[in-house]
Amino acid sequence: MKNSSYFRRATEIGILLFAFSVPISHVPAQIGIALAVLGWLFEGVFRRNWQFTFHWFLVPWSLYLIWNFIAAAASPRPAHSVMAVVDNEWPALLMFMMMWTIEEIRVLQRVIFLFITSAFVAMVYGVWQTVGGIEFYRGMPLTSIGYGYFRSVGFYGFYLTFAAFAMTVFFFFVALATELKNRGRWKYVIGAMVSFLAVVGTFARSIWLSLGAAIPLFAFMRNRRLGIVATVGLILLAAVGILTVPAIYHRALSIVDLSQNETRLNLWTSALRMAADYPVLGVGQDNWDHFFEAYRVPGGFYDTTVHPHNDYLNALISSGVPGLFSFVLMWLIGGYVGFRASQKAIDPFLRATALGGTFSLVGLMIGGLFQNYYWTFVNCLGWWFVVGLILTAGKLSSENR
Repeated sequence: MKNSSYFRRATEIGILLFAFSVPISHVPAQIGIALAVLGWLFEGVFRRNWQFTFHWFLVPWSLYLIWNFIAAAASPRPAHSVMAVVDNEWPALLMFMMMWTIEEIRVLQRVIFLFITSAFVAMVYGVWQTVGGIEFYRGMPLTSIGYGYFRSVGFYGFYLTFAAFAMTVFFFFVALATELKNRGRWKYVIGAMVSFLAVVGTFARSIWLSLGAAIPLFAFMRNRRLGIVATVGLILLAAVGILTVPAIYHRALSIVDLSQNETRLNLWTSALRMAADYPVLGVGQDNWDHFFEAYRVPGGFYDTTVHPHNDYLNALISSGVPGLFSFVLMWLIGGYVGFRASQKAIDPFLRATALGGTFSLVGLMIGGLFQNYYWTFVNCLGWWFVVGLILTAGKLSSENR
């Protein structure tokens, strides 16, 4: 880092620790965030060097956070809900540490390199779980999908969490492979292929849909011909998988079979009924269980009731329409910054980082239509890491024109 001090080095080490450890364990990843924040804080207090840069992303984020605290304080369980806001939203500190303190491309390169290196190990492990059926890390049994395949969970212990993470890794590998025109990009191609297989092996329908929508979009953004080729290729690949692998066929069929989605449809109905009664402030974060019984669909089937299975409905019931608006606006601004950086950046690595981050965010937003990802802690860590990479790439691309 420029004009490096021990405190700034501590912040850099914390960010690097997060990047390397988050594919395997969230514990050292959280320690990394804490170290980064302490380094930033001490740099400001003891060296009078407050590393702060205003960004328009701060506006919707501040509105979202403030409104959620107001909603939580006004809820029937204010202390519980306020603590839930703190617990759910503090990972955003990682994004600020990255955006404010990473001032050189080489530092960002280290972050990405450590991340994809560790992530590749997790991807290989996930593929092995699908075909091998053994989970070594936690010693837990894997869910059999039938026909000799098992649902992969990576190092996280839960297939949905791993699926969202694997999708993120896939887009970073693809972006690096397409933007870095060098002899070594074959390793990014391999990383993308393994990551894709890892996503398939989770049998997570929401992330399958995310890839199905985001991959063609990614290709069309490059050029029309590539978009057509990628779309046709993806359709053919899906058709081959469905026709040759019974486990994939039955899982894909369940996407359009309403009888196999009754729980999700009932949860969405319950959430909308709840939101209709609390449209402005919502019910406060983590109060879904407190209100759920009053909004249960009469006679409706539920095999789980832990959350609405939709990130947007979760934002709506937690903090009303204003909370949902600011929640969506944050990600739209993040995506816009990433898109502009991917188009304007001179440095190919910055373009790749912005592109990978943007489509990871697009994938998470699509997946959030069908599942609870933002409010799943490990995925929330990854979500803010992606936004941090986008905003950092955007800042550096503006400075290096």
